[in-house]
Amino acid sequence: MINLDNRLKQCAEFVSGKGCAADVGTDHAYLAVHLITSGICKKVIACDLREGPLQIAKEHIHNEGLDGTIQTVLSDGLDNISPDGISDIIIAGMGGELIARIISRAEWVKKNKVNLILQPMTKASDLRKFLFENGFKIKREKAVKSEPFIYSVINAQYSEASVTYEDYEIYTGGLDFNSKLDREYLNIQANRLIIAGKGMLKSANKSENTISNGKEKIRLGNIILNRLKEVRKD
Repeated sequence: MINLDNRLKQCAEFVSGKGCAADVGTDHAYLAVHLITSGICKKVIACDLREGPLQIAKEHIHNEGLDGTIQTVLSDGLDNISPDGISDIIIAGMGGELIARIISRAEWVKKNKVNLILQPMTKASDLRKFLFENGFKIKREKAVKSEPFIYSVINAQYSEASVTYEDYEIYTGGLDFNSKLDREYLNIQANRLIIAGKGMLKSANKSENTISNGKEKIRLGNIILNRLKEVRKD
């Protein structure tokens, strides 16, 4: 039995199971195997950029007796993945900017309104900004703790309606200000913004642009902190 970490467990919970799921950057294919053995999906495509990890994934899949239900594909992101039958795409364990680039190269993700499950390790705000600006709606988002860090798992889908958002929402996304763990994540993000902003204002030979950016980070951080104070705690 595979023991998924909290990040991948949450990713699995966001999978619709309506068709074939594509696990991008599958590594050892732990998530792909779990999706089949738990009955969430009947078919999964496990892809990776590197031959080494993909070979390990193949061996793991074979040892689990799942060769007929999990297909392995050598692919840079979604480049070699056929859109036929793909209902869900999971991209976990990468930087937010890289995840955004992978999605942007596959226009069929929009056309087919694929269910996206995204778990950025860094630059989650950049990923959320990309989603908002490219017509993707964040349906759900949850913070997860993977000691000693807290990450976010985003569930998004393309929306034909324009997506409007407040500037601070690239840092808060679909997180719940009433949820204890989400609040912890949001508090960390807010304080990081304020610390970064103050650092920019104290830097030597700072330009007008640096001063402006520093003040903006502090402003956004304080908006999030004030919202946390206003909303009921668990």
